[in-house]
Amino acid sequence: MGQRLGSSAALRRPGAYFTDFGGVGEATAPQLDADRCLRLRSRYSDCEKCAQACPTHLLEVSNDYVDLADGCLRCGQCSAACPTGALQTEGFGISPSSAISAAPLDIDCWKVPAPHSARDALRVPCLGGIALHELVRWHTACAPRPIMLVDRGWCGQCSAASRANHPAQEVLDATRELLAELGVPEQALPRFERKRLPRKQMPAEIPDALAARPMNRREFFTGVTRDAVRAIAPAVAGRRDERTERRRPTPAKIEVPARLQLLAQAAALGKQHRRPLPTALFPALRVSNACQNHNVCAAICPTGALHSYESEEGGVAGIAFDAGACIACGDCTRACPQHAIELLVPGAGEVPRGRTMLTQWALRECRDCGYRFADSDSDTICPTCQKTRDLARASFSQLFGASHGTRDDLPINSLAGSMRSID
Repeated sequence: MGQRLGSSAALRRPGAYFTDFGGVGEATAPQLDADRCLRLRSRYSDCEKCAQACPTHLLEVSNDYVDLADGCLRCGQCSAACPTGALQTEGFGISPSSAISAAPLDIDCWKVPAPHSARDALRVPCLGGIALHELVRWHTACAPRPIMLVDRGWCGQCSAASRANHPAQEVLDATRELLAELGVPEQALPRFERKRLPRKQMPAEIPDALAARPMNRREFFTGVTRDAVRAIAPAVAGRRDERTERRRPTPAKIEVPARLQLLAQAAALGKQHRRPLPTALFPALRVSNACQNHNVCAAICPTGALHSYESEEGGVAGIAFDAGACIACGDCTRACPQHAIELLVPGAGEVPRGRTMLTQWALRECRDCGYRFADSDSDTICPTCQKTRDLARASFSQLFGASHGTRDDLPINSLAGSMRSID
């Protein structure tokens, strides 16, 4: 079940449906899908991107809960930073007008009075809440019209600005770099445009959606219906069975639509301009010889980018990697018992052509227990039985002394029989 972050109310691990607790007509804070949150999914995750992006430092995350204190600005910067789309903020999933125009497409802030925005401008709660995939999507949708992020001269004094640069500077730079690599000419790249307004026209808070942008009759009634649902959500949520929630299984692997959308748009632009996809879009992993094929990395991977495989003939098994699905969260590197996985720096890999086999192990049958196990050498005993042998051998040496010695090929039942004979 998902739950919106409530004022001063921590969202605990159970639950993964979207819910809003705002009253009718109230502005909405970000919504959280717990099953998509990396920190709530896995004890190996150290993701704090949303908390680091919050300009007011009101967002706190841990492996047990996500807490949003009073005072949320609804700027969307946490949602833009979230790598899985677990956090969503109202006002950013919009599309440019389909009308043909040669004029630039303005992106304006909700704080700007609507009459001061261009007629077909895209209005969002805060320019700092625009995500990379959204800006690339808008560029693709309205090309060849250039996109202008309108700078009203307010951002430095706005409560949503916590950085030295403009809140949208980082995503704008990343977008320009990506589009340039894909062959988009300089004059068509998104950029800032200064259209200053007097500081006194800047409201103290970001307005809600109804006040921020004009809407037609249909949009108005849709919004009223949505707000009514939000108003009654607490009563429904309060009837949840916590005992059932505690028994919920581990969340399934998740798809990241924003990443898939970005890769699809980049591929289309690269094809249009006859440019290859940048390698920086695809994380790369390296597995050392310390790997023992425990498959912990594949089990912990939130997106299924790492997954175990077995050949059709049944003689080879290992770990495969899909760089297109990888979000570079690093959970696999922290979960590996042998620390055999390394996440390489962006751009160190190659543009993948399907999945990559990171490891290949021969499948053998253990001569002690008959279990089929993966082996990179030529062992005939599975790791579990080998550990049992080593333990018995060590115990035998402690009981009878080193003078008796032990033979490596001595069957485990002989060692065990010798140990029983002293009772």
